[in-house]
Amino acid sequence: MDVGYYALLSQVFGVHVAANHCMITGQTARVNDVSANVHKADDRTDRDNFRSLHAKTFSTPDLFEFQPHHGDEV
Repeated sequence: MDVGYYALLSQVFGVHVAANHCMITGQTARVNDVSANVHKADDRTDRDNFRSLHAKTFSTPDLFEFQPHHGDEV
């Protein structure tokens, strides 16, 4: 009975170690991806691309025609 218990305990610890190894490997891969993207970033190009995609937001407002209300003068 002791042999079966220790074999089961060994398998449980093996699964635990394998799961932790997979977790660490995944985190390392994500850290490397983020690091590569940070080093690849170009401030000026990214800013220009963002402004071109959202040109309406960063443009000056259109002029509007003043419409007097209750006797306001132009």
